[in-house]
Amino acid sequence: MDVPPELLVPSEAYGRGFCPHDAALVLDGWLRRLAAQDARGRLVLGRLARAFLRRHGHHELGFGRLGDYSRERIGLSARELQSLATVSAHLERLPRLRAAFVEGVLSWAQIRLLAAVATPEDEAEWLSRAEGRTVRALAAVMRTPPDGDDDEARFRLRCPRRVRLLWQQVVELARRMAGTELTQSQAAEAIAAEGLSARLPCDESWPATEAPRTPPADPDETRTVFAELDWSAIREALPDDVDGLDADANTLDPFALDARMRAVLRAMRRVDWQLGRLLRVFLDRRLYRLMEFPSAERYVTERLGLSPRKARALIALERKTWQADAFGTAYRAGELSWVRALTLLPIVAEPTAAAWVERAGAVPVRRLADEVEWALTVRDGLAPIAPPPAGASLALEDRQLCTRPEWEFPDAEVAFSAPVSVVALFRTAILAFAAHSHASLIEGLELLLLYVKAEWEGQPRHRDPVFARDRWRCAVPVCTARRQLHDHHVVFRSRGGGNGRENRVTLCAWHHLRGVHAGRVRAEGEAPDGITWEIGVRPGRRALLRLVGERYATG
Repeated sequence: MDVPPELLVPSEAYGRGFCPHDAALVLDGWLRRLAAQDARGRLVLGRLARAFLRRHGHHELGFGRLGDYSRERIGLSARELQSLATVSAHLERLPRLRAAFVEGVLSWAQIRLLAAVATPEDEAEWLSRAEGRTVRALAAVMRTPPDGDDDEARFRLRCPRRVRLLWQQVVELARRMAGTELTQSQAAEAIAAEGLSARLPCDESWPATEAPRTPPADPDETRTVFAELDWSAIREALPDDVDGLDADANTLDPFALDARMRAVLRAMRRVDWQLGRLLRVFLDRRLYRLMEFPSAERYVTERLGLSPRKARALIALERKTWQADAFGTAYRAGELSWVRALTLLPIVAEPTAAAWVERAGAVPVRRLADEVEWALTVRDGLAPIAPPPAGASLALEDRQLCTRPEWEFPDAEVAFSAPVSVVALFRTAILAFAAHSHASLIEGLELLLLYVKAEWEGQPRHRDPVFARDRWRCAVPVCTARRQLHDHHVVFRSRGGGNGRENRVTLCAWHHLRGVHAGRVRAEGEAPDGITWEIGVRPGRRALLRLVGERYATG
């Protein structure tokens, strides 16, 4: 479905002739149709994902972890893919709920909640409860968060680049200590816990004020709390290139399922960018207030069945498309997956957008995320920065930590999203170190990071030059594993391979034993950067992926 071009303009393009009431009705109608089409696409993707997961398809394709596969090939998190498969599996045994969803009576937000609790014996009762109730009321009946997300908060502290560099080093150290690819919020929790083991919390409070919490939902709340709106069902047809892709899913091999899931997501990306464009106009102009929705979050949840997090991401990407033309062109054309687009979001700018988009298509998600983290750390304030040269080392220099002039400008920041409890814990740790030395918040953060860095680096560890060279993680370019590492000989010793470092590379246990030695992954060349990787090897056909070092091979 394509929205009329005259509607797909940014909110600032509307002039004095803009009529809010008419625009609210028109845009709301198109938003509901797009959201319904997106929800139908999710169901198709869920059926394919269920067949894929049942066969452990990511293993057949040469991926040791579902999360590595889903980010690289599908552009979604493993949690999202598993959630889609779970909802699809539940609806197979709940025909009434499934029919109500297909007919547009239930939104995705409602069906996700109902599928988790309904059984074939009581699905009619649950369907009756859902009719007329708001999503928030339905969630209150089940005592489940309405959008499936934990309460999150944003931590942000302006600091000099030197402190941002220290933060990045300690996050990397936390990942090595944990033996897994921690997110920044998970690393922050580990850092705070380590710091508070040495400093008692103080009585100081964080200066920033928290947003007021939403009052508890009324389990009997109905849609009459909003304006008199048309809540009739919207049955939106699937795009022609998606309809039927889930047929015979259980008979397909993982390679065919992978191709079909990618086809579904290409179609869904066309819906996403239009949805983001209209959402931006609708929310920027606060048109939801004309429909008596108290907030944008309530509108997208109740009216569209989307999660607020997804809506915020869509709008953030939409804003960026108007600030960087090359990024916008690639995003609207579906050339950037959801994960790749969000990875580029904090760094892309008009002067460097084309270079970053080109880089996003040339390297795996793991390398792209590493390069974006490097760029955010070393750039000068908010100035645009190009990607590093292809294949360049991303190691950060320790000497920069010692460069401390008498007066420093906070031209960088430490920022991440995390559950409210993690943000509170991290703030408590910073305040504890700041109060102990009568220092500022920036100095408290620096003292916390220096203490944790010294503690972790002082722990006994296995010293291996090959593991250290490969940054203590699996060298397969699409793998994020950091535990159960093996020292692998590229040319097997049984075939005359030497013991020099150019013939040795770090592999996780899965890629070593079930990847290379099981024939699913092939590695040839000299370590570390001259290895040609073939992932998803299959007899008589081309491998699924082929990379030279950490770049996709061309031709």
